[in-house]
Amino acid sequence: MSTIIYVIRKMKHEIITLADMQIIGMAKEIAFCKGQEECPKFWGEYVERIIKPVFMEHKTPDAFQQAAIDNGVGEFGLCTCDIPNHNCMTCAEVNFCACSSKTFTYVIGGIYKGGSVPEGMRLFPIRNGKWLKVHFEGGMKAFQQQYQKFYKEWLPQHPEFRCPLNAMTMEWYNGTDIESPDYQCGVMIPIE
Repeated sequence: MSTIIYVIRKMKHEIITLADMQIIGMAKEIAFCKGQEECPKFWGEYVERIIKPVFMEHKTPDAFQQAAIDNGVGEFGLCTCDIPNHNCMTCAEVNFCACSSKTFTYVIGGIYKGGSVPEGMRLFPIRNGKWLKVHFEGGMKAFQQQYQKFYKEWLPQHPEFRCPLNAMTMEWYNGTDIESPDYQCGVMIPIE
């Protein structure tokens, strides 16, 4: 993976190259009009199913939990849908704003490293090529605000970053203390 890092208008970003990558994870169909409520609830299910029993209660992981641990499930939130000839980034903005009942697939996932894919998880191929990786400031508490700022303000000011049709977007997360203002997170989009 190659990387070029920039800091423009207080939104740090970098260009990375992804190749031959798949995401493994838990997937859920969510209506756009319920996304801001249902995505956090889904993360709560992830915590109850994987984090709490294995890392807080120190129970021996079952096959599902072990696959999650082995593949870093929780590192990414993947947003995709089956609407042809569109751009998930633009689609999400239009459908969230219109409170659409159309659905998208939200995946809590990690980079697939091989091995069995347990029941309840799926594989999602990731587009090869260049991706724009944006770093949000202020930790998880500022995530939604930074997410909106990225799509509504920053990205329109940077037409050099064009997302291709039929492309998914990914949220990325790094760290364990989501309450810390130093928690690292952001969004990634493929670019042409």
